[in-house]
Amino acid sequence: MPDNPVSGKSGNRTRCLRILEYLSQLNSNEYIVDFLSISDWGDWGEHELNLFKQRFPRINVKTIERKMSKSKPVRRFFYYKIPFLLHHLFRGVSVDLTTPFFRRSAAHYLNASKHDVIIASYASWGKLFLNLKHKPYLILDTHDFLTAQNRKEEKIIGKLFQSELDIIRNFNEIWTLSIEEKYIYEQFTNSKIVYHPVAFKNTALQHPTDYKYDIIYVASHNPHNILSIHWFLDNVFPKIQHYKLHIIGSICKEIPLEYPNVIKHGIVEDLADIYNHARISICPMLSGTGVKIKVIESLSFNVPVVANIRGVDGIINKSNNGCFVTDNAEEFAAYIDQLMIDEELYMNARKEANIYFNNNHDIKKEELYFKTFLTHLK
Repeated sequence: MPDNPVSGKSGNRTRCLRILEYLSQLNSNEYIVDFLSISDWGDWGEHELNLFKQRFPRINVKTIERKMSKSKPVRRFFYYKIPFLLHHLFRGVSVDLTTPFFRRSAAHYLNASKHDVIIASYASWGKLFLNLKHKPYLILDTHDFLTAQNRKEEKIIGKLFQSELDIIRNFNEIWTLSIEEKYIYEQFTNSKIVYHPVAFKNTALQHPTDYKYDIIYVASHNPHNILSIHWFLDNVFPKIQHYKLHIIGSICKEIPLEYPNVIKHGIVEDLADIYNHARISICPMLSGTGVKIKVIESLSFNVPVVANIRGVDGIINKSNNGCFVTDNAEEFAAYIDQLMIDEELYMNARKEANIYFNNNHDIKKEELYFKTFLTHLK
């Protein structure tokens, strides 16, 4: 994975952490687990590296660079610059983010280590693991359908889709968080497709007695969340600003102005206290693809969610799941108001969230899958 999973808070890191937490519990006499990342992409300073090692002492971490060192300029010109320019010239339209130098560096490490199984994050890095001297069992944890991220680029969308398919077809197994994406991959590849939804520990259903937070919004700083929170603040919140909105995460840096009844918390290390005392959460999403992990996380605490249609992408049940969905600003505000004042409606939504989560995202299901998976590989 290109990012450091222990640095920062975002949905893709949450997914990676869950996999690493399970793999770190394996018997070290039977399994050797390595984590490969990109030193000049993620947060891999000495402090961050030590945090990773402290959290996962049984997992070996290896970082490689995308670019060749500048210490030998002549060698860099012939072995990095020229291959890069040729690659860029003939690459065409593609979701691929690798380069010739980066592929050689990864292949050198992977050929020497000879892993039996490789789990790769994102199709954009998939070419790092092709054409190795040994034949590991290749798994792609897609995270997202990359082509759909560029759906407005109508002139190149077909080429992007073809490039993504060309990469993922080389993998033995494809994991997807989204039920819609599972359908797409099943239609266009012969690989084994596994619907592998994100999982959390469930919180027992109980009637909360203390609501410290009326409305919470948890989000990282990315273009989709930026667009969405401004839509909410401009179109929805003025209708319900007698309630307090608590914003958590790096998205706070995008809200420089002081809004009445908007409290910015920034990055919070442990969200459990927030969710355990929240009345409702929101997921205003106007764009983006894949499962919104903030929605699943909220449901794991039995906290009802008010969301746009894009907010429930990938969820297997679109109704009776603790979510209230609309793209209309008036209806969005009305759902929030109803959940704040109608106790019967609110408690029923909590029950639906609890049932949906237990049936689809409980961490015990994920652990069972990993145990079965590893048993089959032996």
